[in-house]
Amino acid sequence: MTPHQQQKKPPTPFLELRVGGVHVVIQHMPYRLLAVLSSLAGAVGGAYWVSGR
Repeated sequence: MTPHQQQKKPPTPFLELRVGGVHVVIQHMPYRLLAVLSSLAGAVGGAYWVSGR
Protein backbone atom coordinates (compact mmCIF):
# COMPACT_ATOMS: atom_id res chain seq x y z
CA MET A 1 0.00 0.00 0.00
CA THR A 2 1.15 3.50 -0.71
CA PRO A 3 0.64 6.21 1.91
CA HIS A 4 -1.99 8.80 1.18
CA GLN A 5 -0.32 12.05 0.26
CA GLN A 6 -2.16 15.28 0.69
CA GLN A 7 -2.50 17.09 -2.57
CA LYS A 8 -1.64 20.71 -1.96
CA LYS A 9 -3.29 23.41 -4.01
CA PRO A 10 -0.84 25.72 -5.73
CA PRO A 11 -0.62 29.05 -3.90
CA THR A 12 -2.89 31.81 -5.14
CA PRO A 13 -0.86 34.30 -7.19
CA PHE A 14 -0.40 37.84 -5.85
CA LEU A 15 -1.42 39.34 -9.20
CA GLU A 16 -2.83 37.74 -12.32
CA LEU A 17 -3.44 39.98 -15.32
CA ARG A 18 -4.89 38.91 -18.66
CA VAL A 19 -5.25 41.42 -21.47
CA GLY A 20 -5.89 39.97 -24.91
CA GLY A 21 -3.08 37.50 -25.61
CA VAL A 22 -0.92 38.75 -22.74
CA HIS A 23 -0.99 36.78 -19.48
CA VAL A 24 1.12 38.04 -16.55
CA VAL A 25 1.29 36.20 -13.22
CA ILE A 26 3.22 37.49 -10.19
CA GLN A 27 3.51 34.83 -7.49
CA HIS A 28 4.91 36.90 -4.62
CA MET A 29 4.75 40.59 -3.74
CA PRO A 30 8.04 42.20 -4.91
CA TYR A 31 8.90 44.06 -1.68
CA ARG A 32 12.25 45.39 -2.88
CA LEU A 33 10.76 46.77 -6.08
CA LEU A 34 7.91 48.41 -4.15
CA ALA A 35 10.40 49.98 -1.74
CA VAL A 36 12.50 51.41 -4.59
CA LEU A 37 9.44 52.74 -6.43
CA SER A 38 8.00 54.36 -3.31
CA SER A 39 11.36 56.00 -2.51
CA LEU A 40 11.60 57.31 -6.05
CA ALA A 41 8.02 58.62 -5.94
CA GLY A 42 8.75 60.37 -2.63
CA ALA A 43 11.88 62.02 -4.00
CA VAL A 44 10.11 63.19 -7.15
CA GLY A 45 7.10 64.40 -5.15
CA GLY A 46 9.35 66.28 -2.73
CA ALA A 47 11.27 67.95 -5.56
CA TYR A 48 7.98 68.93 -7.18
CA TRP A 49 6.68 70.32 -3.89
CA VAL A 50 9.84 72.38 -3.27
CA SER A 51 9.86 73.78 -6.80
CA GLY A 52 6.42 75.30 -6.16
CA ARG A 53 4.84 74.42 -9.48
